[in-house]
Amino acid sequence: MLLARSALALGSSEAGHGWQPSRGARVGGPDLTLILDPTAPDFATGLGRGLRRAMASSSSISISDGARVVIVNDIAGHFEVLASVMVQLHRMQQASSGKLLAGKPRVVFTGNIAGPEKNGLLDWLGQEVSESAQWLPLGNFGLLGPTAGSGGKGGKGAAGSKTSSGSGGKKGSPADDPADLVICVSAELAPQICAAVAAAVDPRLLVVVVHRADTHSKNAKFLRLHRAPLRLMALAPHVANLSRHMLKRDQVDWAMPVAPFVPAKPCNAKACLSGFALQGALRRYRSKACATSACYTRDYAALWRRLLELRDEGAGPVPPVVVVGKGERKNLLLPPELDGANSSVTYKPWLPYPEFWGLIYHSLALVPAFGMPVYYESRISSTILASLVTCVPLIAEQKLLDVYTFMSEKHVFLRQPGEDEAAAMVRVMALPEAEILTRRRAMCELQKEMNERADGLLAQYIQEALATDRQSRR
Repeated sequence: MLLARSALALGSSEAGHGWQPSRGARVGGPDLTLILDPTAPDFATGLGRGLRRAMASSSSISISDGARVVIVNDIAGHFEVLASVMVQLHRMQQASSGKLLAGKPRVVFTGNIAGPEKNGLLDWLGQEVSESAQWLPLGNFGLLGPTAGSGGKGGKGAAGSKTSSGSGGKKGSPADDPADLVICVSAELAPQICAAVAAAVDPRLLVVVVHRADTHSKNAKFLRLHRAPLRLMALAPHVANLSRHMLKRDQVDWAMPVAPFVPAKPCNAKACLSGFALQGALRRYRSKACATSACYTRDYAALWRRLLELRDEGAGPVPPVVVVGKGERKNLLLPPELDGANSSVTYKPWLPYPEFWGLIYHSLALVPAFGMPVYYESRISSTILASLVTCVPLIAEQKLLDVYTFMSEKHVFLRQPGEDEAAAMVRVMALPEAEILTRRRAMCELQKEMNERADGLLAQYIQEALATDRQSRR
């Protein structure tokens, strides 16, 4: 409960920004019946501003009944994006005094029926956000078989509620209720999941979140998931630009909603920060450049090598580094000097989300250590989202700022000319407290700006869904 309340309070002191209507004002025109409450917790924040702008763009759409929304977490590896969409919709619902959505959004998830509880997702979201949704294992739709690990009917699901893994779309099941809007978090990687849910709830509008554009083509399966109009929402501008080019589409939107991590005890001094964090899956990838040796999504080996070189050159001991994520320790490729019990490198795999974010939060900076050029070309890196979730700056080269254009020098520890990541880590260790905390505050402000953008875009999707005549598509 503390996490939910704290997260929702972020930025709530930003009163006085822009137009402030009287309580219960109608926004957008005589036929727009959404009532916005300026006393709602998030109305004065960027979330409220984005929602007002989106609603003011139309004067003829009635959404007095609210929108029925389904969110599909197509693969278990993208719970961070699911959480961000959920938090965003919850805040938007609050800013509209409960008028934007009709009932609780349905969250359809794959994997173990107890996954959101076991992986700490519910604790990260907090009770308020978790209970604002109806959690449904994929087995509820009876389309791809029972959810793994469900143990049959009546398993204890997310938020302590009872969920059925075998209702199979029978009368009275959640699959019977049509949706106005379906948002698929990972349809690029699991199009059959999104398609199955869309077929069950027959949405007016389908939104696919885009993580990677290098696999896009005119024959991509996610382009033909359902007969409803399709909108693509990329998580970064460079991904949207390439997707637009690859698919020859006039419109691919971009927004990166963020579910903030709010620690039980905030850190406001350098003294409670220690070393650096690396995050992400420890896995290999296939490439022609890797014909003679293994390639990894993160170039750990090069980082360890340089840190040891700097130590031997008199730069001081290797700084504390914590690696969080999933995978086998052997894929860290630690040299013997950094693989002992007293090593300054710690590996913490498979942590629940609160612990995962907590370790990152208490680091001085996140180190990308990209081992794949695609993160600069066509894909979004989870390290970027981790930076926004925790307000922890990245150690970044200018190339990163040129690609992730929503970031600027004030948000990162920018590498100096000729400086690699390891040398930048040594330099950041010695920076004064004020310089470190200033960047963390800037990241928190950027987090709000990103959510404002996502807020406006999601509101537009809801408007479009409600304006689409279901019968006209038959």
